[in-house]
Amino acid sequence: MTNALPHDPYITAVADHLAAYGITVTDGGTSQNDDLLDGWITVDPASTSADSWPHGVYLGWDQRNGWLLIEQGGGRNTDPLDPGGVRTFSSPQQVACSAANALRGGAATRPITNDGTWSWDPRPLQAAVEAWAADES
Repeated sequence: MTNALPHDPYITAVADHLAAYGITVTDGGTSQNDDLLDGWITVDPASTSADSWPHGVYLGWDQRNGWLLIEQGGGRNTDPLDPGGVRTFSSPQQVACSAANALRGGAATRPITNDGTWSWDPRPLQAAVEAWAADES
């Protein structure tokens, strides 16, 4: 992935954090579709629960709807990623933690605590996305 769009580093950071939870990323990227920024992270089916995701799954993001788990093939079902704990601009570590749990068929993971080993301030990303949106209108 290149850093041509304002959300490129964010999607890359989430993909990088998934490895800490044993989730293997096979593909990912970002795009601009008209006035919408989006991104995706495809995971190795061996990293997921076959019972929960029999057709495979990918993690999708867009600036309006935030994070979704999207079933590949099959019925193309979409599920919000932990709507109680993950927001559109949640920390990459929180997104990865909640995604790993959901990909393995677990219950929603509440926000993780900051143990001082990392920090996340969503305001620069949100401002960059808003500035991009303003330029597109």
